[in-house]
Amino acid sequence: TMPSTMPSVMPSVISSAIPSRVPSLIPSVIPSGVPSVIPSNTPSDTHSSSPTITNAPSSSPITSVELQRRQEMAAAAVAVSGSASIDDTTTPQHKALEWLLLDDDLQLNASSPSFEQRYSMSTFYFATTNNGQNTWINCGADSSTSSCSSESERFLSSSSECDWFGITCNGNGEITKIDIRENGLTGSLPMFIKELVSLSSSLEVLRLSINALSSTIPTEIGQLSNLRSLFLNNNNLVGTIPTSLGNLNKLSMFSVGNNGMDGTIPGEIFHPTLVGLDLDDNNFHGTLPSEMFTSSLGLANIDIGGNAFEGTVPKGFGNLTNMKLLYIQNNKFVGTLPPELFVSASLSMLNCSHNDLNGTLPDELYGATSLRTLDLSSNEFSGAISTKIGDLEDLTKLNLRSNKFVGAIPSTMGLLDELISLDVSFNLLSGIMPDEVCSLRNSSGLFTELVADCSGSSPQITCANTCCSKCEIGHGA
Repeated sequence: TMPSTMPSVMPSVISSAIPSRVPSLIPSVIPSGVPSVIPSNTPSDTHSSSPTITNAPSSSPITSVELQRRQEMAAAAVAVSGSASIDDTTTPQHKALEWLLLDDDLQLNASSPSFEQRYSMSTFYFATTNNGQNTWINCGADSSTSSCSSESERFLSSSSECDWFGITCNGNGEITKIDIRENGLTGSLPMFIKELVSLSSSLEVLRLSINALSSTIPTEIGQLSNLRSLFLNNNNLVGTIPTSLGNLNKLSMFSVGNNGMDGTIPGEIFHPTLVGLDLDDNNFHGTLPSEMFTSSLGLANIDIGGNAFEGTVPKGFGNLTNMKLLYIQNNKFVGTLPPELFVSASLSMLNCSHNDLNGTLPDELYGATSLRTLDLSSNEFSGAISTKIGDLEDLTKLNLRSNKFVGAIPSTMGLLDELISLDVSFNLLSGIMPDEVCSLRNSSGLFTELVADCSGSSPQITCANTCCSKCEIGHGA
């Protein structure tokens, strides 16, 4: 962004080593030699009842109207955030109120319809930038450190907060969506949770994915009663999922994947409205709660891979008749695949890899004809690969690597004309790679990966030169 030729109306958000020219907003109980932006209601021996702001932009005395404006705005901020946050000059809340009082071009007062949410979003900005010392990737307050396609979208600009980057408002000017993903946000959720709660009557979507937010998820998140989507994935969150999320009975999407969270999954989070659940790559453990299969029957996309869940794969998955995606890889599941897993006619992606599953594959698998990706690798599955595998005509990726499958590779695999990748290596299979599979591989421009145990002095699988893309030694010599 090119620098403006006009001087900025805002002071730098980066703190200076020079003492601030702005005195404290709320007077200390101890008399101070520096007058307060908002005078105390208690007469002071050290000031007149209408002090001026030392080194303020204007040298004019503060009028009684302005004094009342400041007192009412401070009181309104206290009602949202609590007096402790406003009294402490180092908090994002104090910084936000200071900005609204002195530097915001709109010069709102406490009765302005947008005051509360403008205060809340200003607090959010200061909380996620270490009080302005860190920068956002897009549309931070400082144009010298953060690009923005439109200056009206820049946080702390003079435009409506509804125009700020990632903010969506309804026709009444109320914030319904905060979508500020992958933007360099730092800080912790508790630092601005009260301000988010102040938006609860309208806020439906909170998406803060792929940032550097830390801390636990505060229990107050359960007060965002109109929330439909909550995306906190790919941050640095720790701790457990608060049971207060059970209060969010409109929630359809909950995503906290790729964090450092732990504990078991509370059954309270499962409501009839829940459609998407993303818990992948954390440290969650235990068994899956029964409420998942009785209270959230509309679940369609489930990613719980990369945790430490244990027990058998629940038969309750059969209740989820809209299930499209199920990722349970890299856990500690044991036992066989239940036939109920394949009840949903919509199931298109299934990843059960890297568990301790065993036994033969249920016939019901071959009736799941919407499957496009199937990954059963790195388990202990055994038995022959059924000729019915050819019924899964939509398959693009089939990974059976590192199991104990025996017998021949069925020629019906050649019917899978959508295949991109097939891996049958590190099994106990034997014989010749079927001509039907090799013909498909050679005729399809898409089928680029075919891996089998066709290497070594005594290869288990004989594969023509132009057929297999990669030969493994497998369990052979």
